[in-house]
Amino acid sequence: MPPTSAGLIRYFQEEGHGVRISPKSVLIFTIAIIILEIFLHIYGRALLGF
Repeated sequence: MPPTSAGLIRYFQEEGHGVRISPKSVLIFTIAIIILEIFLHIYGRALLGF
């Protein structure tokens, strides 16, 4: 049986429904999480009392 699409994939131009987040927002959120993790790593014991 010969392949019908010859290995090509067709992507539709329609965008699905859902939450739209800009790449800039994702980058800012990621950097904020990294800064929070560093802050908690350094000051977490004093703040949480462990």
